[in-house]
Amino acid sequence: MRLSFCFIAAFLALALSGCVDDWEARGPHAAPGGMGIMADGRVADGPGTVSSITQLPAGNPAGPIPPFGARGHNNAYEFGTGYRVGSGDKLQIRVAGEADLSGEFPVDASGAISLPYVQSVTVAGMTTPQIEAMIATRLRQGFLRDPQVSVQAVSLRPFFILGEVTTAGSYPYQAGLTVQQAIALAAGFGPRADKSIVLLTRRDARGTITTKVPLATQVFPGDIIYVRERWF
Repeated sequence: MRLSFCFIAAFLALALSGCVDDWEARGPHAAPGGMGIMADGRVADGPGTVSSITQLPAGNPAGPIPPFGARGHNNAYEFGTGYRVGSGDKLQIRVAGEADLSGEFPVDASGAISLPYVQSVTVAGMTTPQIEAMIATRLRQGFLRDPQVSVQAVSLRPFFILGEVTTAGSYPYQAGLTVQQAIALAAGFGPRADKSIVLLTRRDARGTITTKVPLATQVFPGDIIYVRERWF
């Protein structure tokens, strides 16, 4: 009887030790290139990692899927070039000396903006420097000799964080954001949070997918992060 009790106690101790294992014992890490969710649903890290958002098509039979399009760039590329514009963002565009060409322009569901002279142009999947260059090129085609264009994203699609965090809610997206940094923006873990793996829900061309991800996984606009409660 005493032997069986000791065995049960040892088993429970081992189970409890697994439940409390968190990032303090095994810190979040990813190889150079970052960590992301592949198009087939796998979580991978390293230079060859591509996010499902940039690898999958920009739309499906139901219509366009925000925010990027088919690129297949690895995460290191996305970190290096900054935020990529998508549907639901708002851009502030200034053309020096041209008040009628300056203002704030929303990116519509098809990933395009509409400007005077330039008309409708697709900007989804582009960085702001790329958009500046594209608009300047269009304006040189019979409108302005040497246009000076400035583009800034002023309103970005937020991401959302729920569950065992101090302050759940929606937060402005920041380029290169990881799950761990997102939790920091929510004022940290709650007292009963499972700190090892969280749930990330993302909408892309496959539909809406929920995946268990490590804390080093890259977050994208519109993602929903859910921190689970630990058992013990």
